Amino acid sequence: MVVCEVGSAVLPAQEEVPAASPGRPPLIVCITSDVIAGLSTSLLVAPIVAIIDKSIISNSSGRSRMMDGLADGFGTLFRNPVRYLSKPSFIAVYCVFAGTYITNNTVESVCLHKHVSPTIPKFVLGSTVNVTLCGWKDALFAKWFATVAAKPIPRASYALFAIRDTLTVTTSFVAPSILSPVLQEEPFRIHKRTADALCQFTLPCIVQFASAPLHLLSLDLYNHPKSTPKQRMQLIRSNYWACSLGRVFRTLPGFGLGGVANRHTRIRLNEYLWDKWVRLQSLGLIKTA
Repeated sequence: MVVCEVGSAVLPAQEEVPAASPGRPPLIVCITSDVIAGLSTSLLVAPIVAIIDKSIISNSSGRSRMMDGLADGFGTLFRNPVRYLSKPSFIAVYCVFAGTYITNNTVESVCLHKHVSPTIPKFVLGSTVNVTLCGWKDALFAKWFATVAAKPIPRASYALFAIRDTLTVTTSFVAPSILSPVLQEEPFRIHKRTADALCQFTLPCIVQFASAPLHLLSLDLYNHPKSTPKQRMQLIRSNYWACSLGRVFRTLPGFGLGGVANRHTRIRLNEYLWDKWVRLQSLGLIKTA
């Protein structure tokens, strides 16, 4: 089988084989695996991330302590998973991950099918979808788990959400494919698979220590619109480590483990569909141009 590199993954011939090649499945087959991988991976990571997100926002608003929120969330998930998966908080987070994974997957497949580098399109479209969906989700969470009456989210909060999520998307979907080849060269000489996994897991986590203040400030603008700059700085300092570590742990399943699972699911699905496609062609059940 002819293969080509896709970021840090290997997918069936999407770059070296012409689009009209009889040995290559059409783009619709690749996109099918992209969508299935995105939907299944989101189901794996969204429950964990939804619990952590709710706990962080409830803690920053003063509604409940973070550990209490985590205990309540995971307790519900393990005792009654069906009930948990019907919660609006889970559904909102699932939509965020499904939309982000599917967008990045399909953009990459289309670009490689057209022999175009996917780096810039993935960054632009992936960031747009992720930032939009995360802003929508965070606005819902702020209203659902705040200690104040529901009200419109300030524009400044939306802007801070956007900056925060752009940093996460960049370090999750763009930076690993840039840094991993560097780690594979001198003087590091790290094996490709190890370098890929290292970048995929660590980069999105590291950036959370920089974006946590943005997250806390955006929520404080909603919860305490009349606070002074000094009060906001005190709130950020008092909640910084809990928020940073919480966002690291919610990033690990979402963009670390989830990113690896999404990539390997795409690889396996593409290999499976490619083999089935070739078999159907050999039986004369599929005609090629």
